[in-house]
Amino acid sequence: MPPSVTLVRLFDRSWAAWRHGVGACRRKPSRRRVHALRVECRRIEALIEVLRQATDTPSKPLRRLQEIAAEPLEALSTLRDDQVQVRRVKEAAAGSHLEALCADVKRRRKRHAKRARRALADIDLAKADTAALDIRQSIVRHQGPPTPEQRAQLLIAAADRAAAEFALRMARLEPSRPRTLHRLRVAAKRVRYVADIVAEIAPEVQIAAVADVLALQRGLGHVHDAEVLASRIDAVTARRHAPYKKDLRAFRATVIAEREQALAELSRTLPLLRLAAHRVEG
Repeated sequence: MPPSVTLVRLFDRSWAAWRHGVGACRRKPSRRRVHALRVECRRIEALIEVLRQATDTPSKPLRRLQEIAAEPLEALSTLRDDQVQVRRVKEAAAGSHLEALCADVKRRRKRHAKRARRALADIDLAKADTAALDIRQSIVRHQGPPTPEQRAQLLIAAADRAAAEFALRMARLEPSRPRTLHRLRVAAKRVRYVADIVAEIAPEVQIAAVADVLALQRGLGHVHDAEVLASRIDAVTARRHAPYKKDLRAFRATVIAEREQALAELSRTLPLLRLAAHRVEG
């Protein structure tokens, strides 16, 4: 199969999944649908990075599509946090008095679900489809390198670019600063999705340490979720007439302990990741 056909099929599949996800979340932004759409946003961002390196597609339409595809991320990020918190609080509510916290996170989830649906409704899908069609036509026109060896080298360059961004975020990591943790997590996702795309286009190209990156991403996710939940507990506890503050404080201590444990595990097990892509000779 020619490489250009593979890229076109990948693009068509990713764009169809993104469009489906936007429509589904417009109707009902459930936890599963929100997660699925956020994943598709990240996949398209990763595919755009590959297209920058592996084809001669102009940068301006790629940048425009990247901005369009990323719109749901901002609209859904807070709602995603609410959905995770509701589930976590429900699990902890048995045998304790966390009614005020349960009510708070459910109210926020409902409010942010409405806000997310409005934001998604504001996305101009006709404009998005036009931008996607421009990219698709460009992929078809710019066939890329004619030989598997040349194609592999360009895909390696795409993987190395993602790995370089990840290494930069690793170097700037400060566990006491949540923003640096978030940026490292985003970079880890980019490495993961670029690796998936490269493997599908050219199975002979392998990227070392992807499994470690995935484990790191999950660990950082646990830290993020604990930080967000602790912040909500603080907000509820600070209310003048909040009931059962002792239970709220006890639950907060549990959440903070989980965060510290996740950070400690990351510190102990965080390898000196040497992400490297190479072509495996058949």
